[in-house]
Amino acid sequence: MIFSYRALDTAGAVVKGTLEADNRNLVIESLLRQNYTIVEIKEDRNREAAKKSSLNITLFESVKINDLSLFTRQLSTMVGAGLPIVRSFQILEEQTKNPMLRRAVGDISTNLEGGLALNECMARHPKIFSPMYVSMVKAGETGGALDTILARLADTLERDREINSKVKSASIYPIMILCVALLVVIFILTFVMPTFVESFSSSGTELPTFTQFFMGISYFIKDNGLWLIIVIILLVIGLKWVGTKPGGRLFFDRLYLNLPIIGKAVNRIAVSRFTRILGTLIKSGVPILEALEVLRGVVGNRVISDAIGEARDSIREGQSIAAPIAATGVFEPMVTQMIAVGEETGALDDMLERMSAFYDNEVTFAIDAMLKSMEPAMIIFVAAIIGSIIVATYLPVFNIISTIS
Repeated sequence: MIFSYRALDTAGAVVKGTLEADNRNLVIESLLRQNYTIVEIKEDRNREAAKKSSLNITLFESVKINDLSLFTRQLSTMVGAGLPIVRSFQILEEQTKNPMLRRAVGDISTNLEGGLALNECMARHPKIFSPMYVSMVKAGETGGALDTILARLADTLERDREINSKVKSASIYPIMILCVALLVVIFILTFVMPTFVESFSSSGTELPTFTQFFMGISYFIKDNGLWLIIVIILLVIGLKWVGTKPGGRLFFDRLYLNLPIIGKAVNRIAVSRFTRILGTLIKSGVPILEALEVLRGVVGNRVISDAIGEARDSIREGQSIAAPIAATGVFEPMVTQMIAVGEETGALDDMLERMSAFYDNEVTFAIDAMLKSMEPAMIIFVAAIIGSIIVATYLPVFNIISTIS
């Protein structure tokens, strides 16, 4: 709920504003913490209605990682320059172009004026600020190094953006090839092949079995094309729905890791994110157990997330970090050995950062290798299908020639 308030500060000046809280008592507590003398508090139903009416818009909005990394970099610069945090958010609200992020920045600014900590304000917007983001901001506020933490956050977000861009670029090419090949195959099967082959069948010539097989596919596509499209759409929606469930997500993530070409790239991306984020969290002063709990939600693969959870439970019982991580069997020996060395030398954060730099390069190599492997495989696959259709189309001609001779 949103409440409007009118109060007096310690100098006797009138202060007006709004606060979002679950009930009136929380608003009173927040104002009293600021040494305000409360004059009036009432629920602002107009703002509450406006907030509810904006939910439909928010469903179709998102904050891209580019917008969030730019926002974080700007906030880090302002805080580092000594600008008050509330003033920084007021400036950012004017400069932010993304509507969803701009509304969140305005809400954070209002809550900061109401006495909430920055990490508490950001935690109210989980669709924008991840648990990793909130935890690092909390560590920065606690340790008095918010500008440094925000700069590290910006670096992490920018690196994630680079990796996401590489993955998308690597995905576009094979998807385009497959789509074009599928359209070409459908066109040949439904328009070219029937016209050519039916001229032989009308003359009474018996079609070869291979040709009859492809003609059966052709007739099936022509007679059930609309139903095929509907089934494919429903199948895609169904697979996405299954992927949102815990069991389905675990199945698909395990499948991705075991795929012959894609699996290595998926593993490298997950390990790169694990080492980079864990190193950043530890260097920022986040306790190891809290850091691992945050990592479970941001590593991006359910198999590795569950492995991190098992390691966290073991560490809570007093074991070292490297031993339970090695016991999961998900991470390469080099990762666990480097973590063990970092623990022994007391430089775990530096060791993790070095590993993240190494695996960031490995991600690039893995994606390049995936593309180089997939390109000839796809060309051979598409050529085999189109070649089979061409052979099936011309087989009746070869049969007639052999009969005449």
